[in-house]
Amino acid sequence: MGIVIDAHSDILCDIQPRRLYGEKQVLENYWVPKMRKGGINTKIVAIFSDSQYLPELALRKGLDLIATLYTELDESPGSVLCRNYYDIIKAKEENKIGLILGMEGAEPLGADVQLLRIFYTLGLRVLGFTHALRTYLADSSFLTPRKMGQDGGLTDLGLTFLEEAQEMGILIDVSHLNDPGFWDVIEFSRAPVVATHSNCRALTNHPRNLTDDQIRAIADSGGVVGVNACSLFVEPPDIEHLVGHIDHIVNVGGLEHAGIGPDFADYIVQYMTEGEKARLPLDGIVPVSGLPGDEDVPRIAEQLTKLGYRSREIDLIMGENFLRVFKEIF
Repeated sequence: MGIVIDAHSDILCDIQPRRLYGEKQVLENYWVPKMRKGGINTKIVAIFSDSQYLPELALRKGLDLIATLYTELDESPGSVLCRNYYDIIKAKEENKIGLILGMEGAEPLGADVQLLRIFYTLGLRVLGFTHALRTYLADSSFLTPRKMGQDGGLTDLGLTFLEEAQEMGILIDVSHLNDPGFWDVIEFSRAPVVATHSNCRALTNHPRNLTDDQIRAIADSGGVVGVNACSLFVEPPDIEHLVGHIDHIVNVGGLEHAGIGPDFADYIVQYMTEGEKARLPLDGIVPVSGLPGDEDVPRIAEQLTKLGYRSREIDLIMGENFLRVFKEIF
């Protein structure tokens, strides 16, 4: 059986507040069993700063999340931080859950490209320039309509971050970028790029989803698109239509460029401020029906089988396509 890679997860945003309230071994006792039941071998865990921390406290928030992960790993014999391809393979061989640090929104880095080296040293291997805001680096594809000036692509600083990140061996994630920013990444990138948790605009017309041309561009770069299970991006919001997005990516970009990044995030609503709740479409954060969480990930493979995909093809989609990119970048 191949490796199963979840390309986007917000579990750090659950683990940290639970530790602040006195819990220990949240990863080992709560999240690892879910991942094992779901057959997940490797997960990209996101560094994400809520709007209440922006801008001044974003750096502290990012470092606190990493510190939380380090402490949890000390208490968790069932999981390990992966900094390169060989760490991922070793974790699977030792029956441990491999965790890769990603950044969903570069707010912790501010406008200081030197911080990128520090975060790389701490384990950062995947970088998304923005979540649902305008940053020093780029504009986002907003989750809900808002009043603002003209859209921009990558700033000059964003281009510097792109070049530095790829030189270090950090994978660029275009999920959440708006269309101009996406195409700037494609133009200036010198390595495969990924969309860790994005779907198909041809099937669900939302600006966070990718056009067919964008899917082809990611495939041409050698990258992978991981489908997102949040109901906002799937119509109708059920597992059958979610897997339809995978099938569309395969048909448009090729079998070697489809993956999964379910983005199960409904659990973080309980920690949000009222301002954060007002900023985000809470109904859309709910997972599609038939796929409520990590433990249910095998249902994706079951649906792919129903569509006629063979075992080897399913292995590629469930993780080996992302593993190929990790091997090249890391």
